[in-house]
Amino acid sequence: MPITKYSVLAGDPTSGKVVTGASTHYQITMQAPGGPFTVAVNIQSVDGSEVLYDIVENFTPPDLAGLTALPMGMTALKSEPGGLGLDFVRSTVNGAPMITKAQMTLLPQLKAQAKGVSAEEQMVRRARAKALENAVVTLLNMTIADKDGVIYAFGSAFADSGKVDGIHDIHMNQGNPVNNHGGDNGVWQDGALFINLPSKGTWTAVFIAFQTESWNTDSSGNPV
Repeated sequence: MPITKYSVLAGDPTSGKVVTGASTHYQITMQAPGGPFTVAVNIQSVDGSEVLYDIVENFTPPDLAGLTALPMGMTALKSEPGGLGLDFVRSTVNGAPMITKAQMTLLPQLKAQAKGVSAEEQMVRRARAKALENAVVTLLNMTIADKDGVIYAFGSAFADSGKVDGIHDIHMNQGNPVNNHGGDNGVWQDGALFINLPSKGTWTAVFIAFQTESWNTDSSGNPV
């Protein structure tokens, strides 16, 4: 079945931190009615599911008017075309694909010192592995500095304490192999971050996917 409670969270970010565990995330705290909320963003490659990512500056959301008309807080979305739902394979902006796999950069796994690898090379590898984390931190700080800055986080709303606590699955949610997160597959339910900085008049998008996900999917989001 597709991901549960597909939603977009619009809010004012106030802080962020790295949370390690089975899968390292960057956790952003957002203030909005019904909150505070937690936004959990995948920032490291693990378990062979290497992260692909792209940061798109001077971005235009597919439905800018609909997005900016939303109230602050969590809004449930329908997973269908013609609305605010995102689809990495099907969404377009001004007639062009919203995002393509070719645009994305591989985020290598962060590994311990390998034999025969110089300290300088290891530093380069670590920098590449932390590139997405660094980009998210920079965008977070810019949004906090803008008094009217807003982050729109698309993904799956979750509740850990009896109320809606936050949003995760902020990445592509289709094309997974049937035996590896295949139950999350669906169309018009992909996750992303859209950052609006009114003081600069700019939008920036953060797109995340996994190498194990196919970009050739059927009407159920399963790999073809």
